[in-house]
Amino acid sequence: MNEKIIEIFAKNIVDDLPMNKRKLYQFIESIEDSLAQQSETKKQFLTLLKEQLPHLQAANRFSMSLDEIMKLMHEIEDEINEKLERKIKNYKWIDYTEQVQGNQVETNKNIQYFLVLS
Repeated sequence: MNEKIIEIFAKNIVDDLPMNKRKLYQFIESIEDSLAQQSETKKQFLTLLKEQLPHLQAANRFSMSLDEIMKLMHEIEDEINEKLERKIKNYKWIDYTEQVQGNQVETNKNIQYFLVLS
């Protein structure tokens, strides 16, 4: 499956999370993404994670214990993964090129139209 489609599905799932879960997930993910962009190697990324401690930052930001943050993040990630698996399993491409172009006199043969269901 196309990686871009998976990213779109995942973003939609995150956007549909309850606000408290979405804010926490996005907070931690933004820190981790920033650290990944700063890193040239996996080892460097892991070192930055140990130094920056995104989950501890989230615990302070959201006035929760580190244990509560870890449990909630695991719950959020499980929920996202479950919904993503369901979307991937159910998604379909339907070619609507003929319906969209219809009986047009001049048809651009290089354009196709697809409906994506998930």
